[in-house]
Amino acid sequence: NNQRLFVARDITQLHRTNRIRSDFVANVSHELKTPITVLRSYLETMSGQQELCPPTWKNGLQQMLDHVKRMQNVVEDLLTLSKLEQSNHVEERKPVVVSAMITDIHRLAKNLEDHSEHIFVLEIDTNLEILGSTNELFSCFSNLVFNAIHYTEARGVIEINWYRDESGAHFSVTDNGQGIPAEKIPRLTERFYRVDRARTRALGGTGLGLAVVNHVLTRHDATLYIESEVGVGSTFRCDFPLESMSNNQPDSANDRTA
Repeated sequence: NNQRLFVARDITQLHRTNRIRSDFVANVSHELKTPITVLRSYLETMSGQQELCPPTWKNGLQQMLDHVKRMQNVVEDLLTLSKLEQSNHVEERKPVVVSAMITDIHRLAKNLEDHSEHIFVLEIDTNLEILGSTNELFSCFSNLVFNAIHYTEARGVIEINWYRDESGAHFSVTDNGQGIPAEKIPRLTERFYRVDRARTRALGGTGLGLAVVNHVLTRHDATLYIESEVGVGSTFRCDFPLESMSNNQPDSANDRTA
């Protein structure tokens, strides 16, 4: 009754261990980057000279090339994560023209191999800008869009929205793909966590994309909201606080592009 318990715990060793782990991952990823790049270059050269390649080698070369590409993506994502973990905040925030960024991502998405049949619906506030890092936000938003493409069947609909309300600015990606079981949603931002391991690997995924998204949003004082239903689709929304929005932005009707 009206008593309090104060508990103090020294986490110096835990902090040091986490720092060692982070440095180790960064160093190993950096060391792997060069040999993987060399391997990929030679494999692409050999695969491109089919007339000089024995028929029995072709399948093996293609499999090696596919796995090298996936490993290269893993290394790049690990290096990105290590860089993001150096700080919890973006030190120098500049106005980011998100509408132009979304246009670029949309163009890249339409050019993805074997994913040209998706239907995109864009609703973008062209006057809405936020303060942050252009490169980090591009990585964050593109990850969400490309994930939607990979997990939505051909002719599926993907909606990309960029809008503001009384709580702040919001970027959302909604698809009518396969959806995610509710019990797996809390773990989606964990490193290397995959809802469907076989499908993710077949698509060349690294299992690090949403971890990158989560770190970028943390550095921008933003949060990730996920809503999904199996067989119906998913919505991934990035919520930015009012303080993130650039000042003196005129209100205007959203430009809609389909």
